[in-house]
Amino acid sequence: MTMMLEKVREALRKYGMTSPGERVLVAVSGGADSMALLYSLFWLRKDFGLELAIAHLDHGIRRDTAEDLKVVRAAAEDLALPLFYERVDTPAYARKERLNLEEAARRLRRDFLLRAGKEFGAQKIALGHTRTDLAETVLLHLLRGAGPAGLKGFLPVAPPFIRPLILVSREETRAFCEQHSIPFRDDPTNFDTRYWRNALRLEILPRLREYNPKAEEALARAAELLAESEEVLEWAATKAISELRKGKGLDLARMRALPKPLQALVVRAMAKELGIALYRRHVEAILRGVQAGKAKEFHLPKGLVARVGGGLLVMEEDKPPPAGSWALNVPGETVVPELGWGVSATTEPRPPSLESSDPCRIYVSKRRIRPPLSLRAAKGHDLFLPFGERKEKKVWDFLARQGIPRWERERWPVVVDGRGVVWVVGMRPSGEYSVEEDEKEVISLRAWRL
Repeated sequence: MTMMLEKVREALRKYGMTSPGERVLVAVSGGADSMALLYSLFWLRKDFGLELAIAHLDHGIRRDTAEDLKVVRAAAEDLALPLFYERVDTPAYARKERLNLEEAARRLRRDFLLRAGKEFGAQKIALGHTRTDLAETVLLHLLRGAGPAGLKGFLPVAPPFIRPLILVSREETRAFCEQHSIPFRDDPTNFDTRYWRNALRLEILPRLREYNPKAEEALARAAELLAESEEVLEWAATKAISELRKGKGLDLARMRALPKPLQALVVRAMAKELGIALYRRHVEAILRGVQAGKAKEFHLPKGLVARVGGGLLVMEEDKPPPAGSWALNVPGETVVPELGWGVSATTEPRPPSLESSDPCRIYVSKRRIRPPLSLRAAKGHDLFLPFGERKEKKVWDFLARQGIPRWERERWPVVVDGRGVVWVVGMRPSGEYSVEEDEKEVISLRAWRL
């Protein structure tokens, strides 16, 4: 049993990469790393109770990729394993999506592996990233000014992906292939130093080894320590978010009391919950808004928006205001997810007191209402006579005076009848619908946020 095979065995056990009976799809490019990964997993498959298959993607970047496929196909036949294969046009995809070639290739590869894994019924997808790759990634992210999340590099396990070569150097994978006469192909683009990663691999890491022969191991160890620190930071951010929750956002006043670095972690964690990673400029802009406390919105990647206003920090999808109108059930409840509110409407005997300390509960004149009653978002031209005042006001102007930011005004619910606005929900009813002295029955309206 070779030393490299023992390191793969150690990684599988140390990080709990697989469970007995699982299917593992092995990503194989034809290079030394992926071929060493394939054969080491094949020779260990019975020890760990694994069923294997091979996935190979031709990125359509080089002209000689047919030779890569020959090597992979020969291995599949040698080991009697199923082979999943596709060819894509990465340069065309990169142009279409306005990505650099490396990022385009990474996305296409991930999509292919997930699809092939699903077809094979795989619980895990094994990638050929080595300890050398991890060291290069740490350096690459360091030169880009990354924080702890970036400096941890990649993780040994990021379901469904596993990296069984995480304890193995690139030199060891080549030696393993040569020792066992395993054919492999060198990708000539790996020697093009115009790519940052290649320059790090071919020029910078060798120089670092002159000062520390174990520079690669040191960088990998630093990445592991940073990954542990990042877990603590993520826990702190999650805990802070749970304590700051208020309505559909976070309490601005309490957030401002947090240390600035924790505020930044909270903002990043909010974005992560919505499936995006923020650039530093986004985080800093949002934090300036948090400190100012004034109504402002910040547009983020993937159609998301962060909004500061009304005492809250909210991060959500930037949707247009709902354009519909929803008839109220009288009697009954009407729930409108598009508006984020529900309203109940009932006819009942006049209560001893028409005053309510709850702004979400009012009584209006049954006589003055012109059915049907409905619920919709306030519009810019809506007018109403606020109860207790003498002049009509624009609903949006009234909401602005209550400190409601613009994006909330566009979505604020109003109850309307055949004449106009009956109630600016949760705020104030219209004086035109006040209960008359001789009315025996009234309409009771109650609202709640979803």
